[in-house]
Amino acid sequence: MPAPLSLPPSFKSLTYTSPSTPPHLTHAPLPSPSSLGPKDILVKIHAAAINPVDIQLWGNAMIGWVAGKKEKGIGRDYSGIVVGVGDEVRGEGEGRWEVGEEVWGLVMRPTGEGTFSQYVKVTVGIDPIARKPKSWTFEEAAAVPLVALTAFTCLDWLPAANSDGGQRRVIVAGASGGTGIWCVQLAKKLYNCHVTGICSAKNADFVRNMGADEIIDYTSQDIQSTLLSSLPEHRKYDLYIDCVGGTSVFNYWTSLLHRKGAYVTIVGDKTSRTVLGGPITYLTSMSQILRFVKGWVFGPRYANVELYTKTELLEKVLKLEETVGVKIVVQDIVKGILDEDEYEAAWEKIKGYMEGGRVRGKIVVALE
Repeated sequence: MPAPLSLPPSFKSLTYTSPSTPPHLTHAPLPSPSSLGPKDILVKIHAAAINPVDIQLWGNAMIGWVAGKKEKGIGRDYSGIVVGVGDEVRGEGEGRWEVGEEVWGLVMRPTGEGTFSQYVKVTVGIDPIARKPKSWTFEEAAAVPLVALTAFTCLDWLPAANSDGGQRRVIVAGASGGTGIWCVQLAKKLYNCHVTGICSAKNADFVRNMGADEIIDYTSQDIQSTLLSSLPEHRKYDLYIDCVGGTSVFNYWTSLLHRKGAYVTIVGDKTSRTVLGGPITYLTSMSQILRFVKGWVFGPRYANVELYTKTELLEKVLKLEETVGVKIVVQDIVKGILDEDEYEAAWEKIKGYMEGGRVRGKIVVALE
């Protein structure tokens, strides 16, 4: 058994109190390893990642109302080193953990702790967590969980393989973004689909390198006519994955997708990057509800989805890395988010990336 680690009595996190107010550093007591729940793991975080949902939750009035004035954390993805393990999950073997192991995972607590923190406590069986491959840096590992799990959720709507043996066809709108590149990679490497990526001309080669068979440049090509003219004879597309929002596709989606196909969005009809997306937008958009119902009855299906939080899907990514390899893209690593003198500038920088919406891959925050 590893010797007990010497841990500090407290730790720092970046938190906020009210929606859209500037985040600040807070200090809280660090739970001792002996006080952990039977299935808890305490992780010292080395890197975290920023996602659009972090900015959307930070600015959401409903989250502020539900959580009240308590401190709310920022960040969902993380990678780090195990420094404490509960009794029921301690040891060697599957589903068990030891102090000193390098891990990566996801914490989804919109009104609770975040991963822009020196430490985080996770619960095995509730919070997705996996061992970090030695081939990945901490920064690369932190860039993967949320977007990979979201991509798995989208591709779960892929209809069954064609009886004629033909390759299933997938369209990914926003193919160069954090979730988009994982939709492209998983569709190609895991499901052997023909993939069409929609992105700008400057990202065309990048998306091809992720595995896309065809590229549509939305800055110079008409998406509707290009997609419809590229349909093989007597065959429509199987899946349209929307990572950008908007409603223009619904002018022709029944001509594009066959009846058993699906249009899946992680955004909804909105296009604002600062407004919370996902299934919650059903509450404010009757057209999305009608689309969903009509799709189940007549096809093609429509869904506004939220990511699966399953450890087994993180492990599936690891198997892909071991067999065919996956590509992790980190555009920038931002430092200083927990530094007393630098956190304000660091926050403005990562917030600007998310609001600008022109990120290739992911933005990662270094905490060590």
